[in-house]
Amino acid sequence: MGAIHKNKIAGWLWKILLKGMLRWMFVILMFGTSQMEAQEVKKERNPIPMEILFGHEKINYLAIMNFTFGKSKFGYFGVSSVLVPYENERANNEFVLSNVLTYNFSGKFYATRGAQFHYSKGVVPTAGIQFFSASPTWLFLLNPNLQFAPDTNVEAVGIVEYKPRLSENLGLYTRFQGIYNQNLESGLHDRSLLYLRLGLTKKKTSFGFGFNLDFYGQDRRREENFGIFINHLF
Repeated sequence: MGAIHKNKIAGWLWKILLKGMLRWMFVILMFGTSQMEAQEVKKERNPIPMEILFGHEKINYLAIMNFTFGKSKFGYFGVSSVLVPYENERANNEFVLSNVLTYNFSGKFYATRGAQFHYSKGVVPTAGIQFFSASPTWLFLLNPNLQFAPDTNVEAVGIVEYKPRLSENLGLYTRFQGIYNQNLESGLHDRSLLYLRLGLTKKKTSFGFGFNLDFYGQDRRREENFGIFINHLF
């Protein structure tokens, strides 16, 4: 009983520590990026969206970076995604970091090549095609790609945002985000998700209701997470 009691206390302390780390990570990222903006006022670059969803089951952190190298056709596209359950078990924590180099070969179309660091698969080389188009009201991203480790998988990533202005200082924010990943060697489902966001935008900050629907493995095990999100463009 003493060992069980100690394990419960350790788990409780780890949960408190983890929540504190996530809060401080968000604050540090906000401060660090604001300082970088202050030093690069004259440099034009795409905004960097960072988002946290405080769901009823998990905390979800998402950041996207997209830029070109000067006036060349080469660029970088990176996505960081973290999922941490409140009832924390380390085996259930998810961290995925995607880094790809892009080459603009025609209009809004890009070739991509890079690697993904996956919490359970390790380093996964990737190659694909990306379509990207953005305006103040709409954003479209479609990225079919192949993944070459540990097995060969095909993945399709899609993001659509609709952000019309409601008044001079307020706008509507909506986002559809989907991923479908299938193992080509077994022909079975590997991973998929559907994330929805609905809220308001004031200046560079969006906030509102978020819903995450995740599917895992060949049996498509389903997990839901919904709550309040805040998204800021740095």
